[in-house]
Amino acid sequence: MSPTTTSATTRAPKSSPMPTAGATHAALLVVQFAFASQAVLAKIAMSARDAGGESVIPEALAMMRMLGGAVFFQVLLALRRGPEARDPGAAARRGSGGLTRKDHLVLAGLSIVGIALNQTLFLVGLRWTSPFAVSLLGATIPVFTAGLSIAFRKESFAWRTALGIALALSGVLWLSGRGAIDKGAVLVSLNSLSYAAYVVLSRDIVLRLGAVRVVAWIFTYGAILFAPLGVGPMLAQVPELSMRGALLVGYIVLVPTILAYSLNAWALGRSSATLVTIYIYLQPLIAGVLAHLLLGEGVSPRAGVAALFILSGLTVVVMRRR
Repeated sequence: MSPTTTSATTRAPKSSPMPTAGATHAALLVVQFAFASQAVLAKIAMSARDAGGESVIPEALAMMRMLGGAVFFQVLLALRRGPEARDPGAAARRGSGGLTRKDHLVLAGLSIVGIALNQTLFLVGLRWTSPFAVSLLGATIPVFTAGLSIAFRKESFAWRTALGIALALSGVLWLSGRGAIDKGAVLVSLNSLSYAAYVVLSRDIVLRLGAVRVVAWIFTYGAILFAPLGVGPMLAQVPELSMRGALLVGYIVLVPTILAYSLNAWALGRSSATLVTIYIYLQPLIAGVLAHLLLGEGVSPRAGVAALFILSGLTVVVMRRR
């Protein structure tokens, strides 16, 4: 999963010193490496042991990611609230900063498309397709976001956006196949669409409540809603983990989940959405190199043609507003 535009509309606190441009670029680079490495290392973790993997069940891995994210971001939220964490009524008295029952319902709904459905589709799809394809399809998130923004009347229609969407969808369809359909590519495409829906639908509540509060609660509700499917596999998986398997799972929870979400939110609040989106181009490249080094995989001609269409569509959409 690639949360590229989750908090693109948030602002850095006025009291915070502005970081150097180099720090922002470094953070964005780490984020892209984290997401690209996730595709490769999660592939290794979920592969069968006789194929050099650790046989980690996708549902178990998704459950551990959601729990890890929920615990970390709730702790971070409590530390940021300070006295509010010790006084439950303080949030309500603060007005817009508090969470109402309606807010909780909205956040629970957003957690389905932004966390539970999104991460499950990503991991199950990754098990059936290549890391390069997964990272490449992640580049469609800004394109789908632009299309859904028009569909939900958040933005006005533009022919440039329509052209970008058409190019990206052509790449997705080419990568998914016509005769022998790549089920993994189809699921990861739905994963990108799911996350794009979250980006569009969460914009107003992110502006009102802030990125950290929203991310903390969508991880929490995502873990709760996914628990009936994920807790059983997770409890069965943990005793079977080897040291290597535990390290892989730990990396996936700590780096592509906690570190990447944190750095992404930090960088998005201090840079333009266009700059952040441009960094997406690095994900397929990094994933391709890592897949070659760690898995011995190459980039197929079909994936190369799909990359041309998808990245061209991304370019058209990104450049529609300079």
